[in-house]
Amino acid sequence: MDNWNDKNTWEQSEIHIDQLTGEIDQILHKIINGLEDLGIAYGIIREFSYNPEEPPTWTISIEESKTVLTLDILFQYMSLHRNIEDALTHFMHDHFPYFT
Repeated sequence: MDNWNDKNTWEQSEIHIDQLTGEIDQILHKIINGLEDLGIAYGIIREFSYNPEEPPTWTISIEESKTVLTLDILFQYMSLHRNIEDALTHFMHDHFPYFT
């Protein structure tokens, strides 16, 4: 029975991480979307592993600037801001001059 509980817990955490990464993807694209209208080149690459011990990361490139967003970094921003969208907005403002 313990194996079932472990598997069930793992599946629930996997679903939660999938939902979180989908939400992060949507918010990042929403924040960056206006740059396309200005003719500014950008890219977002989400890297993931099938190993649950390795959470996803996002490599964000805007023109000549590049940074990596990890869940640890996101959680640090979330501890300072009220929700995930505010946390990501502040992250982008801190790392890219296009948002200042």
